[in-house]
Amino acid sequence: MRKFTLLLFIILAAQITKAQPPEYFVDQWYLHSFSFDSEVVNISDLEISEGPTLIINEDFTLHGTSFCNTYTGSYEYMDNDPFGVDDNFIPRDIVRETQNCEDFEEMETHFYIPFVEEKTADIYVINVSGNDKHIVLQYDHTYGYQEYKNFPALEIKDAAIKDLIVFPNPVQNTLIVQSANHTLDSFSITDSHGRIVLSLENSTSPEIDVSALESGLYFLKIQSSEGKAIRKFIKN
Repeated sequence: MRKFTLLLFIILAAQITKAQPPEYFVDQWYLHSFSFDSEVVNISDLEISEGPTLIINEDFTLHGTSFCNTYTGSYEYMDNDPFGVDDNFIPRDIVRETQNCEDFEEMETHFYIPFVEEKTADIYVINVSGNDKHIVLQYDHTYGYQEYKNFPALEIKDAAIKDLIVFPNPVQNTLIVQSANHTLDSFSITDSHGRIVLSLENSTSPEIDVSALESGLYFLKIQSSEGKAIRKFIKN
């Protein structure tokens, strides 16, 4: 962790792009850093295997995970164009679990305050290339900011399965998952609302039959003895 300073926002401001439509935010977002106790907490510096997530759906519902709990709810998106001010994100009706996070309980509580108290955040979209996306939810000085990207902050999620190939994408009937160097032990597929729609344990086949799934966005979680990975795919 390092001291939270104005320099961070100067750097981010230099990369901020124009406002994006609400569709841009429909994705699985991973928390990369956030302000806590007047400091910057980088998720990659913590002794955890998975960081908090925020999954935003087309119908303005959301759900995700924190340091040890899950949550569901909805959000309001305020498009402030054409006035040239930042668009706003306001969480609504957030329901969370209440499991104690032990060493991370303070961070957990701080992370949730803007959600459960329905605080308004300015949305900053950071300029990146390719399919990567990067947003910052900036609350007032009391709650600071939360920085999200659409890929994990913790390299452990994918580092052990770097040669992982998932295809075709989009898929209609059969999804193929291959790794030349690792044995893949289990698969689970969740829909855009976080519900597990398919789960396979001790599968010896690289093929997953997804023909029964409805069209839409899904998340495939792959587990091996060396680690795990998450891949997004579209079912046609």
